Amino acid sequence: MINVAIVDDDEKTLEQTRACIEHLENLPEEVDVKTFSSGEDFLEKLKPGEKYDILFTDIQMTGMNGLELGAAAHERFPHIYLIFLTSFTHYAVDSYIVDAYQYILKQQMGERIPPVMRKIILEIQRERKKFRIIEVVNDTQKIFYQDIIYIKKVKGSKYVEYKTLHGDYRERIPIDQLLRELNSMEFIFVERSFIVNIEHIIRLKGNIVYMENGDEITISRGRLTEVKLTLSKHWGNL
Repeated sequence: MINVAIVDDDEKTLEQTRACIEHLENLPEEVDVKTFSSGEDFLEKLKPGEKYDILFTDIQMTGMNGLELGAAAHERFPHIYLIFLTSFTHYAVDSYIVDAYQYILKQQMGERIPPVMRKIILEIQRERKKFRIIEVVNDTQKIFYQDIIYIKKVKGSKYVEYKTLHGDYRERIPIDQLLRELNSMEFIFVERSFIVNIEHIIRLKGNIVYMENGDEITISRGRLTEVKLTLSKHWGNL
């Protein structure tokens, strides 16, 4: 199930957007759509454990605007897909301040929303297939790649520690072997004891990467050029 929220203070646009989504046929997965009349309404009605995959929101709204809502939504749901709706083309640049996935003019919703929805659903399905199973105190734990912020070698031991959005976990495995087994372009060594998920890097300054959870990791001199090139390519493709 893909959970979609639509936030707009104009009731007509709210229902038009809902109709565009609910009338789509042959989607790769079922979609559940909820509508909200303001950013405040959306945040106030969030229930514990409730998760949204996609957020459609107007940029210009009374009270909390779409950019402010987008930033708040990213804090709650780091992997949410933000799609900004507006009648004004000059807002396109502003939308990238909060890492918007798409910017759609309201007069083009009918033609733009269907392909965007199909593409996002396929991307979500692909990400859900990427996970690692580890042993945790006589039990097993499924860790999704997208939830891993970074992995570090535990000093003086044969374990690595996963720092994730949902807690910390340990696994007994050499860190270089783990990187090979992950086999994913989103992970990169920043120094011999740290693998970071580039999706969770928010800033690079000098030889320091600043992670989404507030942690700062020093890049080794030998890895600095590769890390800079990788991040430049990744951010350039957003």
